[in-house]
Amino acid sequence: MAPAPDKIRVPQQSRAIQTRAAIVTAAEREFSENGYAGTTAKTIAKRANIATGSFYQYFKDKDSVLHEIAARRPLNLSDQTVGDIERGMIDEPLQPEQVRTLLRTVVGIVVEYHRQDPGLHGVITERRHVDKALDRDMWTFELRLMDRAEGLLRVLNAGADHKALAFILFATMEGAVHAHVLGTPTVSDKRFVETLAEALMNMVLPRG
Repeated sequence: MAPAPDKIRVPQQSRAIQTRAAIVTAAEREFSENGYAGTTAKTIAKRANIATGSFYQYFKDKDSVLHEIAARRPLNLSDQTVGDIERGMIDEPLQPEQVRTLLRTVVGIVVEYHRQDPGLHGVITERRHVDKALDRDMWTFELRLMDRAEGLLRVLNAGADHKALAFILFATMEGAVHAHVLGTPTVSDKRFVETLAEALMNMVLPRG
């Protein structure tokens, strides 16, 4: 039986910290390889080489581990994407060709991020539809990301409604990449990246 929330252990010593980290790593592999339904506290504990009871010292259930995994995964991605553009605009405004190059880079990074572990990403995407807490946490992160994108669009003087455009850019990229990587692709990565980047470019800085 899982412990009460106030009995969940917060590791202080290095060994306990390592055990908790091993549980999270094991959970990532379990969700990735066996899906949500095939993953249990028992299978996670077995992969982490600990007793099932030890799992419950650190996490209430498998969903609480999944929440932690989902919360930390996008952090590096946001720094590699929006962060790269922000750093590129520190010194001087970007020229159109520089914007196009950055968009290609960003799309490529997002594709690679999804391709690194499509099984795990598929589980997280699926669970968002039924786990309100998970969806809320991820949406909060995505809103912060879109706020940063909105700021960049203001600097570029792109479009009239920067907030709406930031959302559309995010949704377009997310939907297209999911279909290409998690679904059945119809074109090569190279063609996909170049074409999606050009489509985003036309939204940001339309010709004419």
